[in-house]
Amino acid sequence: MLWLGAGLPVIGAVLTAVALDLTGLGGDSGPSPEPAGSGATSASPSAAPLVVTARQEDEAGCTALPRRVSSPRDRAELVSGGDVGAVVRRNQGARAGEMNVSLTLEGGTSPLTVTSIGIETKSPRAGRPFAGTLVCEPGAGGEPKIQLFADMDSPEPVFLSGKNSTRGYFRDNVITLDPGEQVNLSAMFRAERGSRVFELVIHYVRNGKEGVVPVPAPRGGRYALTGYAPRYGAVYEGSPNGSYRLVENPRPCSWLPASQEC
Repeated sequence: MLWLGAGLPVIGAVLTAVALDLTGLGGDSGPSPEPAGSGATSASPSAAPLVVTARQEDEAGCTALPRRVSSPRDRAELVSGGDVGAVVRRNQGARAGEMNVSLTLEGGTSPLTVTSIGIETKSPRAGRPFAGTLVCEPGAGGEPKIQLFADMDSPEPVFLSGKNSTRGYFRDNVITLDPGEQVNLSAMFRAERGSRVFELVIHYVRNGKEGVVPVPAPRGGRYALTGYAPRYGAVYEGSPNGSYRLVENPRPCSWLPASQEC
């Protein structure tokens, strides 16, 4: 599921703000979750109708790997607090349960209207949750304010106006963006039943002509998310000093959402 929070006030039906361990999934490797302040930018304002920057908001959460960590190198990285991101990249992991990403839209040389933010999935249906290894940073959990919703477990997820709504948000709302104006977006992505790779694309109209701009993932990675598995081959829990310890219980009870009882 994906929750999207507005970054600026809403005036009437026109928004000035609307509301993704971005790692490889489905056989290809990708970068590990990015800390706050790091991200990727689509283009410079002079070279594009608008610029989109994506940054992961925080590190608190879990990452699931499709296989159990077995190499001495990977195990050493985890228990010593080394480059855990490299472990995730080598093992083609994906963020588990949910991830929070901030997006910044910046206008180009002329005004335009963002008519929608599309969700383009890489497969018609979600795959099985990754169940090899679960790596959880300390302080995982929590849920931000929610305004928009999309079920990432569904075949064709779209933005809705609320968790219990069936009405597409962009049927009634758009984003206006003047030259040089910045609009901040906050997104929560959530998956409960399966794993998914997807992309975000912004549809806009400028001077009466339609266009599309992709929303880049931090460090040029891909948006990848997986639901929690009932149990894992191994579970590692992080500590404040940066190291991880192997947990005896292979069931992720401490990190499961309320809807998934352990």
